[in-house]
Amino acid sequence: MNTNSISPETLKTEYVSPEDCVFFTGDGGFTGAEIRGEKHNRVILKRALPFGAPDDYICITDVENKELGIIEHVGAFSQEQQTLIKKELSLRYFIPVITEILSIKEKMGHFYFDATVQGVKKSFTVKDLSKNVRSHGENIDITDIDGNRYRITDFGSIAPRSRRKLEPYLY
Repeated sequence: MNTNSISPETLKTEYVSPEDCVFFTGDGGFTGAEIRGEKHNRVILKRALPFGAPDDYICITDVENKELGIIEHVGAFSQEQQTLIKKELSLRYFIPVITEILSIKEKMGHFYFDATVQGVKKSFTVKDLSKNVRSHGENIDITDIDGNRYRITDFGSIAPRSRRKLEPYLY
């Protein structure tokens, strides 16, 4: 789409509700949706606010990236529908959980982390901590130089020695 084809109609946002949008698992295990009577055998779900509101404002697109609608609140859907929606989102937004920070070393503006990630020792590098370490309530999200994201859930509940290693870098 170029700037000449942008009009108020192309910028119109269509919210979908459980009454007019039903998700299903289609051929090949892909997530599909029937939206206002129109069946889409494969849809892609994207979070508009992945950190601040992961279960709100979910954009539904087709495989050509054409917007089909926006889910305002996932919680408005039935438990079965929420399971399908969250399963699809978990494939796109895989964020392994850090359970322990073993060490953080700084060298020439890069920070080298050794951590336990989902039970496995993992090393990764972070550049510019002010942009790549984000606190969201009790959750801390860390993005490494390759774009991989990691999460510490409930920062207050991890071992004090792990918290002490990261606390100096939290802003």
